Amino acid sequence: MSRRLLNRQGGGGPATSLVDLPEYEPPACPLTDNARSKLNDLINTRTNAVYQQQVSESIRLLGSSVGDIHDRLRTQNEALAGLKAKREEKGTDKTEDEQRLESHLAEFEGRVDELTFSSEKAVRDLIDRRAELEDEADILKELYDTASAEARQQRQEQEQEGEGSDEREQLAASSAIETFKKLRARKEAEYTNMSARQRYALNNDYAGFKKVWHDAMAGEDGPPLPDASRWFTQDGQPVMNGANAGDADDDDDDIAVARETISINCPLTLQPMKDPYTNRNCKHTFEKSALLEYLPMRGESQCPQAGCSQSFARARFDHDFFPDQAMVRRIKRARQAQAQQDMEMDDDDADGEDDVVVRGQKLASGRAPKKEEDDD
Repeated sequence: MSRRLLNRQGGGGPATSLVDLPEYEPPACPLTDNARSKLNDLINTRTNAVYQQQVSESIRLLGSSVGDIHDRLRTQNEALAGLKAKREEKGTDKTEDEQRLESHLAEFEGRVDELTFSSEKAVRDLIDRRAELEDEADILKELYDTASAEARQQRQEQEQEGEGSDEREQLAASSAIETFKKLRARKEAEYTNMSARQRYALNNDYAGFKKVWHDAMAGEDGPPLPDASRWFTQDGQPVMNGANAGDADDDDDDIAVARETISINCPLTLQPMKDPYTNRNCKHTFEKSALLEYLPMRGESQCPQAGCSQSFARARFDHDFFPDQAMVRRIKRARQAQAQQDMEMDDDDADGEDDVVVRGQKLASGRAPKKEEDDD
C-alpha cells in the first residue's frame, strides 16, 4: 500500500515506513515437453531455400545492372575519345556531336557512380540479411539444446528431492524468450565485430558482383581486379572506383592470371563455357558440370589449369567457387561479335576460315570450306 493511500485513509495517524521492493525479475517461461517438441519440429522442417534463392537472384540482377550501365559509360567514353582523336588529327574545332556527347557524359558519369554505390550497398545489405537468417537457425538449435538440458536437470533434481519442489524449480528455470534474445544479441555482436573483408570480400556473391563491375568498368584491355584485401579501406568503406583498379604494386602472378582467365574456353572441356565457376583463390574458371565431374568424392585434386598448384575439394566447392557472371557477359559479347562478323562477311569470304579472337584466345572456328561434289 502506498504512502499516498495511507494518508487518505489514516489522516493524522502515525507515519508508516515503506518496505523496499525486491529487484525486478522477468517472468520465467520454461518450455514444456510439448513446446520443446514443437521447437524441434520447427528446426527440422524450417527451410529458407526460397529466400536464399531470391537473395542470390537479387544480387545477380544488381550486378548485371551495374555491369550494363558501366558498359554503356565505357562505350560512350571510347566514342568521345575517337571523335577527339579525329579532330586533333585534322586540326579542326569541336563538332556539335562531340560537344553534345561531352556534355551528356559529364552528367551520365555522375549518375552511374551514384547507382554503383547504391547497388553495392544493396548487395551488402542482402548479404547481411542472409547471414542473419542463417544465424537464426543456429539460435533455434541452441535454444532447444538449452531448454532440453534444463529440463533434464530439473527432472533429476525433482527425483532427488522428491515432490513439492516443482514450483521452486520452474521459477528457477530460465525464460525461453530471454534466452532467445541473449543468443540473438551474441550472434549480432559476433557478426558486427567481423571486418568488412571477412563479411563481404570473402563472400562468393560479393566477389561475383565485384568482378562484374570491374570487368564492365575496366573493359577487355583494362587492369586486373585487385586482390580482395584491397576492396575495403581500413575503416570498412568500399572501394568502388577505377583509381586503384590496377595498382602499380600488382605482382606478375596477378597479371598472368588475368590473362589466363580471359579465355572463354574451359580448361577441362576445351569448349566455350555455359555455366562458368571461378575459384576465389587462384582465379581460374571452369565449366561447373565438368569441374564437379573432375573433383573426387573425397580428398583433394590439383587445379587442372597448367602450372597452378592450388588444391580443390568437392567438400569446399560452395565456399571456394562462385558463379562468374563477368565471364558469362564476356562470352555473350564474344558471341555477338562473332554473329556481327558473320553478317558482314562477303559471299567470297564466307568460304574461308575465320576466327574471332578475344585478346589472343579463339572463340570458335568459322565456316568450313565448302566441298565440291564430284560428278560421277
